[in-house]
Amino acid sequence: MKKSNEYGRSMIEMLGVLAIIAMLSAGALSGYSKAMRRHRLNEMISQTAQMVVNIRSFYGNQDSYETLDENTAVQYNIVTQRMIGENSTLYSPYHGRINFSLDAAVEGGPDKTAFVITYRDLPVEACIGMARTDWGHGEKYGFLGLSVGADDADPSYPLPPTSYFTTNKQMAPLTMQEAIEHCAGTTPNASRSTVALKFF
Repeated sequence: MKKSNEYGRSMIEMLGVLAIIAMLSAGALSGYSKAMRRHRLNEMISQTAQMVVNIRSFYGNQDSYETLDENTAVQYNIVTQRMIGENSTLYSPYHGRINFSLDAAVEGGPDKTAFVITYRDLPVEACIGMARTDWGHGEKYGFLGLSVGADDADPSYPLPPTSYFTTNKQMAPLTMQEAIEHCAGTTPNASRSTVALKFF
């Protein structure tokens, strides 16, 4: 009578176990990556909404936003600490620059009565998310419009964004198709975008 010696698993069984572990790990990493992208977008939307509330409150008794710039935003805690880099440079959760500029709230009206928050060097996916966000309507929210476009140059360039889609009109969020067209621009493989939001 022969004794059988089964002390361990065969190589085939071990490879099968390793293949299952690899598939589960790949799925978990994919899910984690998607969750992190969503978290960054939600953080940026939340930071923007809070920034707008802070700016409008800080300048509530004034006729213009004349003194609004990155240094003022840092000095008076208009922005969160997570957004602040060296020399009062502001950054989004995607590590792109954030800039403020001033404009007229109505075409031909007094200058510096509206402010524009510009996010540069955003992934196209984040640009689409920002363009599809409902920023509110009417005086309560102060939203005047947005501008989106592909960012083919150095993200630190101080050029104004493309033309605003609205001129003091209520504006619904862009459709998915509109957001994709504007964020990717004419470059089908564009990887970076600019988003500018205008408020009064």
